Amino acid sequence: MQVLQRFCEGMGRVSVWTGRAVSFLLPALILSIIYEVVARYAFNAPTDWSFTVSYMMGTVIIALGMCYLHAERGNVRVDLFYNHFPRKVQLGLDIGLTVALFFPLTFMLTRVWVLDTWHAFVVGEVPVTGIFYPLLWPMKAIITIGFALLLLQGLANFIKDVASLAKGGEEPW
Repeated sequence: MQVLQRFCEGMGRVSVWTGRAVSFLLPALILSIIYEVVARYAFNAPTDWSFTVSYMMGTVIIALGMCYLHAERGNVRVDLFYNHFPRKVQLGLDIGLTVALFFPLTFMLTRVWVLDTWHAFVVGEVPVTGIFYPLLWPMKAIITIGFALLLLQGLANFIKDVASLAKGGEEPW
């Protein structure tokens, strides 16, 4: 049981650290968009790089922020019903839906992104939009890491939920 507890706590720390680290990209994303808008409309000098850099930074923020969101249990639910259920029913729903939906979906998405990242690396894939053509495999690797971290955080939450249900709905440790 201590090994599972250490895994869950360690994964929580990794998720929080990742979420905090990636949050520093948000001001850079905002500044790049502001720079593009000012350059385009005030000086009639649009940038070549802004669109590509903006969607890449936004993608990285979302990909690496997913595990933090899941660690904080910040996902959207139908709270209208969920909050009125007893704690044991909530845990049962969380466990059941995690097994039925979360694990298969995140596993498949992680697998797909691993293959897509490898393909992008092998062929030297670049974006087809804009006129700035950086290699895409580093961004795709970050997306892959994001889904893998989400899968691991989901496993940690699942272990905590099962342990909590085993203790009658109380804190697992």
